[in-house]
Amino acid sequence: MALQSADEPRLRQTIRADGSGDGVIIVVEGPSASGKTTWSQTHAPDVMVAESAPADPPEDASAAALFWAENGARRWEQAVATEQRAGVSVCDTDPLKLHYSWSLWRIGAGRSQVFKRQVDAYREMMSDRRIGFADAYFVSIPDPEVLELRRTGDLGRWRRNFALHARLGEPLREWYAALEEVRPGSVRWGFPGEGVGQPVDSVRPRYDVEAYDALVRRSTGGRT
Repeated sequence: MALQSADEPRLRQTIRADGSGDGVIIVVEGPSASGKTTWSQTHAPDVMVAESAPADPPEDASAAALFWAENGARRWEQAVATEQRAGVSVCDTDPLKLHYSWSLWRIGAGRSQVFKRQVDAYREMMSDRRIGFADAYFVSIPDPEVLELRRTGDLGRWRRNFALHARLGEPLREWYAALEEVRPGSVRWGFPGEGVGQPVDSVRPRYDVEAYDALVRRSTGGRT
């Protein structure tokens, strides 16, 4: 079923205390081959904010952190513009993609320094209202065997570093479980078959630095 109208009564639109819009921004998230792009293209083709694939980041940790934060801020700007136009926007992967460097660190494939620099870069972006929390997160984390079957069955798409990315499922689950603890009701596990037209009711501020700090503390055990 395609995206339902912005007037769809089950898709609640509410004005937030911080004045950050009266529509809905939804993030669709999961590891490579989880079906994020397929779901978004099927259910929200006209309001989808596509995953970006920028050039390789700089080697320096601080420069790389700013590189990724700026990329996320551009996607967030797109999401807000789409929300203002259509009442809803759907992001294929989270613009606030701090979970990626954290997940790499968790499995021993990334440096803690990179994650810590990104924590600071994204925090500054949120303080400046250049990036924020979505109103809802649809997160699907299939078993690794399912991901591999989907990868081999999709001959038309090359997935860079698939073997590495397939290992990020459990850290990703931990990250969004922590987000659900910080912002209860934000995360829905699995991609809803009914599309976007399902209850979304969020009046929490999007640019919530305190919630951001709490998310980082919960995810790291306060080790940042």
